[in-house]
Amino acid sequence: MHTLSFTGERQLRYPAPDVARGFMLALIALANVPFWLSYFPETPQAGHAALEAMNGADQWWYLVRTLFVDRRAYPLFSLLFGFGMAIMASRTMERERRAIEQNVPAEVVAGWHPVQRQIVEENIERHVRRTASRLIRRRGWWMLAFGLLHGIVFSGDIIGAYGLVAVIFAEVIVMRRAWARILAGSLVAVLSMSGLWMGGAMMGREPMVLEYHGPMPLNAWYPLVSFGSWIVATPATVLTALVVPCVMIGVGVARWGLLQDPRGRGALLSGIAACGLGIGVLGGLPFALMQLDWAFVGSAAWSYPLFHASGVAGACGWLALLALVGGGPRENLGTVCAFLSAIGRRSMTAYLSQTLLFILIFSVLGACGVRSLGVAVSGLIAAGVWALIGLGCVIAEALGSSRGPAEWALRWLVAKSAKKRPMPAFVPVPGVRSDVPAGVAQASLVTADPVAAPSAERSGSAQGSTREGELNFPI
Repeated sequence: MHTLSFTGERQLRYPAPDVARGFMLALIALANVPFWLSYFPETPQAGHAALEAMNGADQWWYLVRTLFVDRRAYPLFSLLFGFGMAIMASRTMERERRAIEQNVPAEVVAGWHPVQRQIVEENIERHVRRTASRLIRRRGWWMLAFGLLHGIVFSGDIIGAYGLVAVIFAEVIVMRRAWARILAGSLVAVLSMSGLWMGGAMMGREPMVLEYHGPMPLNAWYPLVSFGSWIVATPATVLTALVVPCVMIGVGVARWGLLQDPRGRGALLSGIAACGLGIGVLGGLPFALMQLDWAFVGSAAWSYPLFHASGVAGACGWLALLALVGGGPRENLGTVCAFLSAIGRRSMTAYLSQTLLFILIFSVLGACGVRSLGVAVSGLIAAGVWALIGLGCVIAEALGSSRGPAEWALRWLVAKSAKKRPMPAFVPVPGVRSDVPAGVAQASLVTADPVAAPSAERSGSAQGSTREGELNFPI
């Protein structure tokens, strides 16, 4: 399988992000399947009843899932989303800079005073960052629309939450300096950890109450109830979960270049993988043992926040490990990486397909008289769903398709909704101000002479959107 450029023949596609997304979707399937078990008629109530319904295999699988999957998969999703947004922003800004440079003759630039040059460069930088933030925000609004539709059948949808993050934090994502990302991530992290502490203290006195989906009614009101739950859960996820800090970490990962080309950084990535996964296991162990009523009884006030916080470290560990597996840019991938990459290139389609397959499979099981399912069996079903979707992605790849239907639709909508904006003219006009020494030329920006080259924002599908749609983003 070849991995030729997603931006033309000038570059190779980064395999590591796609490999990470492909594997991440297996973790997402394992994390989401308990939601669907709650609609079987004999699903046990939360608490000791749920614990008593679990056999030995269920309990051991629950332990493994809590340490490696739950609250580890979605932070990994957030890291990759932040990475994708940062890559999209940087390439949009690069394209805008190139378009401006092509329309300013070199002999004109050579005649500029250093002050003029500095002012022009600052204004160009503001323009390109504004263009990139508009693109991210527009994409975020459409992701919210996708999430809304998905939320009608699955209130646990996460696309809408990521869309909301893109809408709110578009300017922060494109900023060059890291202080805004650190500040935003830290503030939301403090808010999230406070909420988790309160939730653990109030609801965690019994095992299998927190992070457990109790029995839910399935009737004609389900779409309306699901939509209402999604409306509440989406902003709550942004404000009270660790999504925003992980997205900001993902932006930093893109700026550092750790995921684009892991070659030569094996020792660093190996250390991050070992430490991250180790912290994830150790931090999740008290909560897992409390849930199973094996140890740390009544410890949710501190073990529940620790479980979530250590999940961020666990996600970083997964990402570093998958970066090592994916490797650097190259033409050919091995069988495993090719399989994971095929899913990762269609991650939004694969994510939505999981919901459709879960509904189909569990509806058939319900029609056949199945009254409840064990935790371990549901994990096998989730793995099978992921593998089946992966097979479909590989077939699509073999047929020459570069992305899935959801990716095509999102790309088209983002392109069609772009407003036509003329590119400003960045030609300095000398002038003299009274507050500077005489003889020093000052520059002002005028728009008297229009620039011939179209802006990426203005050109829609012709220039900006086509390339934007081919950028390396997760969903």
